Amino acid sequence: MKRCFGFFILLLSVSASAQKDTATYSSIFEKITHSVKDYKLDTSAAPNDKLTNKIIELRQLKGGFNINEAIDYKLEEDKQKAEIPADAFAKFAAFMQTGDGKKWLDNAVIWIYRQRFTYKELKQLVKFYKTSAGQKMSADFPIIMMQSLAAGEMIKGVYEKRQANK
Repeated sequence: MKRCFGFFILLLSVSASAQKDTATYSSIFEKITHSVKDYKLDTSAAPNDKLTNKIIELRQLKGGFNINEAIDYKLEEDKQKAEIPADAFAKFAAFMQTGDGKKWLDNAVIWIYRQRFTYKELKQLVKFYKTSAGQKMSADFPIIMMQSLAAGEMIKGVYEKRQANK
């Protein structure tokens, strides 16, 4: 389960930090590592204002790559591995999909977006995701990310075989 949370935090960091930098780092690894290390969880309810409403609108438009769908994917992946008892898994899945975990994560993601984007930037993103190109990006981005990660793993395997044959 710790891997699950680590994966989600990484996804949140990559998704949220891809748009605006607050410091200069020599690599994306350093940038992500720094942002995750310094991240402070805030699950409190966000204010019901135009910024929060624009974040909610953006997250609904993005659809194809939102953290809730990533959690569903990761939960299904963990379920298929059968590393935890079925009853414990069912409780955790319910917690993350419909219980306090979902509410807390939704609040945390809103706070992350509030820290990373201005209202003007959110309006621009909403405008983009309403276009056909934005909708295609939204639908295809999760597949692109997963295939890219798979490509990296395959290339790593080729490298390891080459090293073993030396």
